Amino acid sequence: MLIRGDLPKFNPDIYSKVTLNDLVIFSIYYLHEEGGEITSEDIVSACFMFFPQRFSLRKYPHWPDSAVVTRRWSECRSKGYLLGNTAKGFKLTLKGIRHAQKVAKMLGGERPTSTPSVPTEVKTRAGRFVRSMESSDAFVHYRKFGKSSRIGEFDFRSMLLCTMESSPETLKRNLDQFREYADVYKRKDLVTFLDYCKDKFSNLLVSAPGSRLVASKRHIEKKVKKSKR
Repeated sequence: MLIRGDLPKFNPDIYSKVTLNDLVIFSIYYLHEEGGEITSEDIVSACFMFFPQRFSLRKYPHWPDSAVVTRRWSECRSKGYLLGNTAKGFKLTLKGIRHAQKVAKMLGGERPTSTPSVPTEVKTRAGRFVRSMESSDAFVHYRKFGKSSRIGEFDFRSMLLCTMESSPETLKRNLDQFREYADVYKRKDLVTFLDYCKDKFSNLLVSAPGSRLVASKRHIEKKVKKSKR
């Protein structure tokens, strides 16, 4: 539980220029550093106590606006900064910790540590994906032939645990996450490999205009065909 008198204070002139997403991430980072479980109520409380002018109800400024906080942590989760939900609680990813430390520097209050601590569960999860990358056909081929490798689209997608139907957004999200996992274990060989893949398959990581509409139309057509059987 946070005690208002013990908390660092931030200048409204500074935090009013910081995005709401970043303020939420910083608040969760502070809770993370305090240890223990992080509930949705904890996040709402921390956001309001740290940044009251950004997270209060307009008509009742002495009360927090939980709806705003909820929307923002959903966006932070979609960006890979956060894991969890209101039922199970929340945890920062390594990407989230690093981003929060940058925000801390902007705010001028809590100073970031020189080396971010990696939660045990994050390191365990990272280890599983590092082993998966190591055994993938794409990496095995790259390790043998380097930049002369002729890695195909199927191998690239399989390495990212994606299918041929996975969207560019999913591919990019997984690629960025896998790079974070490789970085946790300081695997420069895997980081270099993933950077190579990002450049080689850059065309697959960008949505073509109207692609979502086409994909949605195809999905509907498939459902209609199934219903007629």
